[in-house]
Amino acid sequence: MSSSVAVKPAPSQLKATQPKRKARKLPPGQRLLRYIGLSSILLLALGGSTYIHLGPKAVGGETGSAGSAEAAIAPPPITLTQDLDQLQSKLVQCAAVKALKAGIFVTDQSTGRYVNVNGHDAFPAASMIKLPVYVALLEAIDRGTVKPDQMLEIRQDLVTGGSGWLQWRPVGSKISVRDTAELMIIISDNTATNMIIDLLGGKEACNREFQNWGLERTHIANWLGDFEGTNTTSPYDLVYLLARVDRGELISPDSKKWMYQVMGRTKIRTLLPPGLGPGAKIAHKTGDIGCMVGDVGIVTAPTGQKYFVSVQVQRPHNDRRANLLIRGLSRMIYQCFSTPTADGAQIAELPGDCQGGTPAGPGRPVHHSRHHHHHA
Repeated sequence: MSSSVAVKPAPSQLKATQPKRKARKLPPGQRLLRYIGLSSILLLALGGSTYIHLGPKAVGGETGSAGSAEAAIAPPPITLTQDLDQLQSKLVQCAAVKALKAGIFVTDQSTGRYVNVNGHDAFPAASMIKLPVYVALLEAIDRGTVKPDQMLEIRQDLVTGGSGWLQWRPVGSKISVRDTAELMIIISDNTATNMIIDLLGGKEACNREFQNWGLERTHIANWLGDFEGTNTTSPYDLVYLLARVDRGELISPDSKKWMYQVMGRTKIRTLLPPGLGPGAKIAHKTGDIGCMVGDVGIVTAPTGQKYFVSVQVQRPHNDRRANLLIRGLSRMIYQCFSTPTADGAQIAELPGDCQGGTPAGPGRPVHHSRHHHHHA
């Protein structure tokens, strides 16, 4: 028994056989109402996401450069409402040490208080560049393009001197992404950092990420160790980055938890930590080359008061007065920011670290036999 199946004409065939009908043009008034309605719908759709990115402009700096769509719509991670003039003037006085230039940016989320001393200026980054590199890695892990347990190979072209011990491992050795990242932060391993930068697509790929986040002074010019200080960042950039991460942006909660745990294990604790009070905690990353020393971190006082701080000091080669200065600045900052109502007026006199003195005498740089490049 046979049956016939009706074959439905293809849309193209129907289009070819059916006569074309000219669309009826709406009257001018109806066309105007339609345009207004469409425009209203478009504005409502965009209204929830048209934030203006307030980078350095928010505190009187230069206008931010154009970045990605994300950077263009990202709201500021902290509302900066109260410039602590009294503390700032004391910090400027403390930092007035011959041949040193200090950059300081401090703020907290709960009150909007902040201090800015040359905070938007670009400084040599040294190992402080490893903080944005770490965030870029965590972002890649969250996207699934990198796995924490995948193995990386130590290649000769990525091996470098300075801090860290991967430089002494045989070329061709394998190490996991997780272990490489922890070495990069905890002991500031330069070879580990080059391996992570290479994994992320190289210097320019990292630089594009930094720009997309709104970091205007953060740039990788050379692979580590960058002992000449060609890689740059600013105190504001690093505080801004930590604030975005802390607010839940850029990386997942699990990645943020791991990041804070790793930064809490940083081995070098001779810069910001000595200025903190008993019971205070800090998750931080240091940087130390001949021409610059610095430290950036999140400090939590025993009261629960939390603030973000970054200090960088440009200096004559290996001048240890810069290290002492950061300790003094950290002490003054903690006295103020560990209390939500303090404004700096309670700092009656400058700490001894702020006088520019060293064991070699006031104003004299100290050079140690152990080359400072090992702390890059």
